[in-house]
Amino acid sequence: MPRMQNPASPRRGAVRAVPPLLAVLLAGCAAAPALPPVAPPAASAQALQHRSLNDPGLQRFLTLQAGSPQPADLPWDARRLGLAALYFHPTVRVAQADLQLAEADLQTARQWPNPQLQLGMKYSTTAAVAAPSPWTVGAAIGLLLVSHAQRAAQTAQARAGVRAARLMLSASGWAVRSQVRLAFIALWNAEQNVTLDQRMLNERLIMQDRISQRARAGWVSPLAAARAEQAAQAAILQLTQAQGAVRSARIALASAVGVPDTALRDAKLDFSAMRNAPAMPDASRLALWRTSALEHRADVRAAAAREQAARAALQLALTQRDGGPPTIAPGFERDQGANRLTATASLPLPLFNQHQGQIAAARARLALRHAELQQVQARALARLERAEVDLRTANAAQQQAHGLLQADQALLRAAESSLRSGWLGPLAVARARLRVIAAERVALQASATQWRALARLEDVAQQSLPADRLGTDPAARPGNPVPSPTTPKPFATDLPTRWTQSRGLPGQTPP
Repeated sequence: MPRMQNPASPRRGAVRAVPPLLAVLLAGCAAAPALPPVAPPAASAQALQHRSLNDPGLQRFLTLQAGSPQPADLPWDARRLGLAALYFHPTVRVAQADLQLAEADLQTARQWPNPQLQLGMKYSTTAAVAAPSPWTVGAAIGLLLVSHAQRAAQTAQARAGVRAARLMLSASGWAVRSQVRLAFIALWNAEQNVTLDQRMLNERLIMQDRISQRARAGWVSPLAAARAEQAAQAAILQLTQAQGAVRSARIALASAVGVPDTALRDAKLDFSAMRNAPAMPDASRLALWRTSALEHRADVRAAAAREQAARAALQLALTQRDGGPPTIAPGFERDQGANRLTATASLPLPLFNQHQGQIAAARARLALRHAELQQVQARALARLERAEVDLRTANAAQQQAHGLLQADQALLRAAESSLRSGWLGPLAVARARLRVIAAERVALQASATQWRALARLEDVAQQSLPADRLGTDPAARPGNPVPSPTTPKPFATDLPTRWTQSRGLPGQTPP
C-alpha cells in the first residue's frame, strides 16, 4: 500500500524557510546611528562668550599650520589672528558644513539602489477539492536596473558639487583672513591716532598755559587766551573720540576673528610689521595676479565646478529620455500546493513625454551656470582693476605725505634753531610742532590706506607676497617652499582635514 503524503509537510517546509529568508534580508539593514546631542542656544551662547585665544584646539590647529609647536606667549600678528579666524569664525564653519553635505551627496550618488521585497497572497474560491490549499503565497525581490551612463552622470554631478564646496571653503577662508587683516590695520591706525592726539593735546595745553600767562601780563588780548583754551578743549574731545575708536576697532577685530572682545583684551598684539612701508608687488607680479584672479580664484573655479555639475545633470536627464531604469523581480510562489519560480519586469513606457521638460530645465541651468561663471570673472576683473588703481593712488599719496612731513620737520628744526638764537619765541616753536603732528597724521592715514589697498589687492588676487618682502609669513622664509605666484596659497586646500583634526573630528576623505 503506497504511503500517503502529508499535505501539510510542504507547507511546514515553506514555513521553516521563512526565518532564514528574513534573516538574510534583515542582515543588510544597518543599525541607525546615534543622533548628535541637542545643543540649546543657551549652551552655544555660553561657549561663544568663553572663547579664548588660549583654546587647546586652536593651539593644535596653529601647530598643524606651522608644522611645529608654537609658544603660548607668542604675540599675535595679522597672520596668526587670521589662522585663529579660520578656526573660530562661523563663516568657515558653515562652509565646512556645506562641504560635508556635498561629500554626503557624493556618497549617496555612488550608492546602489536597495532592492524591494514584494509579498503577495491570493485565495481561490474555486479551488479543486483535491488541492492542498486554496491559498497562493508568493514573494519576489525587485531590482532597479540603473544604467552605467546614469550612474556615471550622477557621480560626476555630485563630484563636481564636492569640488565647488571645497573651493567655496577656500574662498571663505580668504574672505575671513582679509577681514581680519583690514580690522588689524584699522586697530593699528586707531592706536596710532591716539598717540598723535595725546601729543597734540600736550602741545595745546602748553600753548594754553603760555598764552594765558601772556594774557594776564597784558601782552595779548583775552580773546587769544580764549581761543587757546577752546583749542585745548577740542584736542581733549578729539582724544576721547580716538580712544573710543580704539575700543570699536578692537571689537571689530574680535568679531573678524570670531571671538568676544574679552579674548583680545589680554592678548599681546604685534604691530611691528606695520612700522615700515608695505612691500609692493612689481609689474610682473601684478600681471600674474591678474591672470590668477581670472582663472585661479576659488570662487571662479567653484563657478566652473558648478557649471560642470550642471553639464552632468544635463547628461543625467538625457539618459532618462526612455523613461528611466527598468525593474526586474525574480521570486518564488507557492500556488495551491505547487512551488513555482516567477520573474516579472517593469518597464517605463515613454508614451506621453520623453523627459523633454527635465532636459530643457537642465539645459537652462547649464546656460545659467555658464553666465554665472562669466559674471564672477567680470566681477573679479573689476575688483582687481579697482584695487590696482587704489594701490597706485595710495603709493602716490604716501610719497606726497612723506614729502610734506619732511618739509614740516625741516621747518621745526629751523624754528628750534631760531628759538636758540632768540629770533622766535616758544609759541612759534609749539605751532611748528603742531604742524609736524598734523603732517604725521597725514602720513599715518596715507600709510594705513596703503596697507589697506595692498590687503584688498591680495584678497582679490587671492595671492600673498612672499615673507621676505612682507616679513611676517614664516612659510616663505629661506628654506621653506614659497607658493607659486600663479596658484593660491595652500592654507585652505588642506583646511577640511586640518580643521577636523584640530577638533578631534574624523577627517574627510577626498573623493
